[in-house]
Amino acid sequence: MRRASSQLGSLQNNDRVAIVGGGPAGSFFAIHLLREARRLNRRIDVVIVEKHGPTELGPDGCQSRGCSFCAGVISPRLHEILKQDDLVVPDEIIQGRFDYVWIQGQWKNFRLRVPKDMQMYSVFRGSLPNRRSSRPGGFDGFLLGEAVKEGTRILYGEVDGIAYTATGMPSLTVRTQSGERVSLDASFVCIATGINAHCGSDYRDDTLIASVRRMNPAFVPGKCRKAFIFELDVGEDYLERNLHRELYFIEYGSKHLALEHTALIPKGRFLTIAMIGKCVDQAVLPRDSQKILHDFLTLPQIDRILPGIEAAPLACACAPRMTVTPARSPYGDRFAVIGDAVGSRLNKDGIFSAHVTASRLAQAVLHDGIDKHALAREYGKAIKWLAADNRFGRMVFGASRVAFTRPVFSRIMYQAFATESKVRDEGSRPLSVVLWKIASGTADYREVLREMFGYGVLRSLLVGAAVTLRNVTFEAIFGLKWGEYGRYPTVVLKEKREAFKESLASSLGTELDESPDFERMYVIKIRGSEEEIMEELGKFGHRNARFLSLRFVEVRQIQGVPNQVGSVIRYRIPLVGFGAELRLTKKVGFETLLYQLDERFADHGKFIFNVAPTKDGNSRLSICATFDYKKGNGVAGRVLCEGARLLFPGFVHDIVWNHALCTIKEEVERKYDYTPQTVAGLSKPTSPSCPIIGP
Repeated sequence: MRRASSQLGSLQNNDRVAIVGGGPAGSFFAIHLLREARRLNRRIDVVIVEKHGPTELGPDGCQSRGCSFCAGVISPRLHEILKQDDLVVPDEIIQGRFDYVWIQGQWKNFRLRVPKDMQMYSVFRGSLPNRRSSRPGGFDGFLLGEAVKEGTRILYGEVDGIAYTATGMPSLTVRTQSGERVSLDASFVCIATGINAHCGSDYRDDTLIASVRRMNPAFVPGKCRKAFIFELDVGEDYLERNLHRELYFIEYGSKHLALEHTALIPKGRFLTIAMIGKCVDQAVLPRDSQKILHDFLTLPQIDRILPGIEAAPLACACAPRMTVTPARSPYGDRFAVIGDAVGSRLNKDGIFSAHVTASRLAQAVLHDGIDKHALAREYGKAIKWLAADNRFGRMVFGASRVAFTRPVFSRIMYQAFATESKVRDEGSRPLSVVLWKIASGTADYREVLREMFGYGVLRSLLVGAAVTLRNVTFEAIFGLKWGEYGRYPTVVLKEKREAFKESLASSLGTELDESPDFERMYVIKIRGSEEEIMEELGKFGHRNARFLSLRFVEVRQIQGVPNQVGSVIRYRIPLVGFGAELRLTKKVGFETLLYQLDERFADHGKFIFNVAPTKDGNSRLSICATFDYKKGNGVAGRVLCEGARLLFPGFVHDIVWNHALCTIKEEVERKYDYTPQTVAGLSKPTSPSCPIIGP
């Protein structure tokens, strides 16, 4: 029976609210509803119907069995919401905290630091994978426990349908864990089932959703697309070495693996990988799961980030659906749909979207009314926001796909980003701000799109295009070819230069000039020890060195023993007979090499290599070059010095040493095997501890 629409007041004392689903949306709704009702001095009976039975080890007995089919990243925006709501996530729930977010495009990686006043971390949503040790606490169980603390009751069972009674009240048909069918009448019903009640299937065919459509024929579920999520048991040591407090977003795949967006998310000893793209849309899952998994793990860009990852044991995998458009008219007299079942922000932060819909609905039913028209007027604001946000989101991701997947555009983006980092103050980097907002989900897509096409970003991109054209030209002149080598960031941020110089000066036990005429700094992280990196640096000036092999410029060691005091490296342009020499004058263990530039063409010239350990067990290779230009005596001397200055402008050093550092990194890392087995001592790959779930 369908109830005729009428104006109904808000929820009152002793009204019962039934919530279908104990995930984040249902828990958020219960928490906000009960807190606001308490503030209004109203007693509301809240019952959450949860189909997954509790685990024995769940915190407060509220941890449900199974998985919620989610990547499990808590964004800075969501963290602030939780903080405002006094929902402090326990440390045992948090699996990994992040200091950096990386975006990988076709040219180079963009490293974005999580602002110091923000927090970003990963969680498991449910109790899977089964390989997890100790208490299998999950984020959903934590929220459900908080809802219980507020006064919510939990009924474990599965809802088969909803219908109006003769009195116009909604009634749920619940199949309890014992198999018994019972009716649950309520003054209001909140449906928070998500869209993956049966992972991989179309939730629009679900019997509960079908009954909702009978109650409100205008209700149209949103559109969905498939995702593919799997977890690898790689070990904490492996993740510490390769993804230390870092989160990666990969924005491309290959010609044969069409991916749009992939997240690499460390969680304790596990690595969660979540991906979307045409290859997933078109796949028949689970049949094609193993092939997609293998093809992804063997991509060159993945092997560079996670060497040997293909050998890691698979712990868990699923092929859930994710919403791409919100539902239409997801409410009626005395009921409403929230969470994923009504919609989510495009590609980002579904839990935050669940909070928006849940909190808005809680306010509406307590202040404005529980009839269809009141819900359309007040709760409908959240749905309209979601629809508008996703429209802008499609434009944002459309533009970013072009920027990150086309090599030329990706290189321009990186050069714009790098130039901002080198020459502009930390608070004046518009492109960096936009990239952070896209990666972290900390802003509405309308705001992101407006800033993407704002003057500041466009100016940075024009500078990036000019730098790219210049660099490509000089790479061709010097014969520098990237070929098989990866391209890694080598930029030292402007605000870190002074600390960088102080560190080098400290390692040498001397002082560096404060304001030399010429100053360049570069840094790169390498998986290798100080000894291994110094061994590669010992090839500086050798004929068989893969780095600094330049056309028109001869770089040769002409005296001494490599990496030993007294060694001399000569730069010479044979066509004009012009050259300069670097003499190694000081060595500090396997840590620092100090070369002095001869005084014929520069004053106080220093060229410093420094290798230092990083917190994740790797090493950081830094280079600093400083000198003052010779002024020359007389007309001939001044002309000669000016000629030397023109032949070696500062940006040439950027081009040459950027290529050299990337080459050194790859040459060192290729010699050593850093697979999950060698780092963590894990066994050979095994079958997943739970099946790959698909339609």
